Amino acid sequence: MSVIERIKVFRLKLLIVFFRLLPIKKNKIILWADSFKHYGCNPKYISEYILKQYPNKFDLVWAFDGNISIPHEIPKDIRIVRYCSIEYLKELHTAKFVICNMRTGDSYFWHKRKEQVYIQTWHSSLRLKTIEGDAADFLPKNHPDFARKDSEKIDVLLSGCDFSTSIFRRAFWYNGEIMKSGTPRSDILLNNPSSIRKKVFDYYRIPYKNKLILYAPTFRDDKKADLFGMDFDGLSIALNYTGEEWIIAYRLHPNILEGIDAKGCISMTQYSDMQELICAADLLITDYSSCMFDMAIAGKPCVLYTPDLEKYISSERGLYFDINNLPFPLAKNMDELCSVIEKFDSDKYNNRLADFIDSIGSYEDGHASERVVNYIINNM
Repeated sequence: MSVIERIKVFRLKLLIVFFRLLPIKKNKIILWADSFKHYGCNPKYISEYILKQYPNKFDLVWAFDGNISIPHEIPKDIRIVRYCSIEYLKELHTAKFVICNMRTGDSYFWHKRKEQVYIQTWHSSLRLKTIEGDAADFLPKNHPDFARKDSEKIDVLLSGCDFSTSIFRRAFWYNGEIMKSGTPRSDILLNNPSSIRKKVFDYYRIPYKNKLILYAPTFRDDKKADLFGMDFDGLSIALNYTGEEWIIAYRLHPNILEGIDAKGCISMTQYSDMQELICAADLLITDYSSCMFDMAIAGKPCVLYTPDLEKYISSERGLYFDINNLPFPLAKNMDELCSVIEKFDSDKYNNRLADFIDSIGSYEDGHASERVVNYIINNM
């Protein structure tokens, strides 16, 4: 660390000492998502539930990285601060509640105060790939240490199902309270207001009569932009067998720079909220992404397209489920994918989906945000 960097860190630490002497405001909540990159995921839906159900009761503050443009859709009643600014340090150390969806570490410059309440929402209701202690061999060597420190700060951790609760107990280095609330970002999938579909269709100027199919592959460790052999022309032909008029779209993982020029379909990579896209989509194609489980919660068709299945399983972290036993039809190449779509059996799919949701012990009922906010009110 250079002399200048040492001086900057020393200055930040002095400011933290000062702000920790200020009174904590019981109605103040500071939130962020995806390491200050987005306005989304569970923190977004908690904040918007608060604004709708308890206007003027809470002081909501959202933290963004300094390089991130402020999203136009963020409500005007939410105050904005930039990560690592003086304002950020002040709001962070005087807020009663801290809500985020990923681990915090030393770089967050948060010295939690005794009176503060840390609500960790995590960033998926369920996942295919192993995480935390279950993927220890794939994590940086220092990850367990900083993860344990973060877990010691957490006052309550949200869970969407029994399966996730068992993962958190076993692999999260966490012995505190787990709220069996469901995941706030899943509320919209169950309530699924028609206004969300209209919002997405209007944004992309899609005629309401059309159906929407969304292809959303996850990222690989090389973070390379890749559609993995997806043939949109062949997909379009297969969709003709349904007798409906379809619009094809794709969304790359936000950790990937786009770098793709696919003709005949719409790029939705830059759209701010994947949950809204799931509400709008009539069919999802993915591979190993947790969005398959979001689609399951929504009760909508999802197909897995996995041309690199053997390579992925051998080179990536482990999986929590045998992918062949999931309720989603599996295709390893374009011919199989087109065949699956042409012969899609809705009744069989829905039965398998219901069995799967029952097997994981889902808590999702569309009221997760309500439960979290009730917890906040009870702990003010």
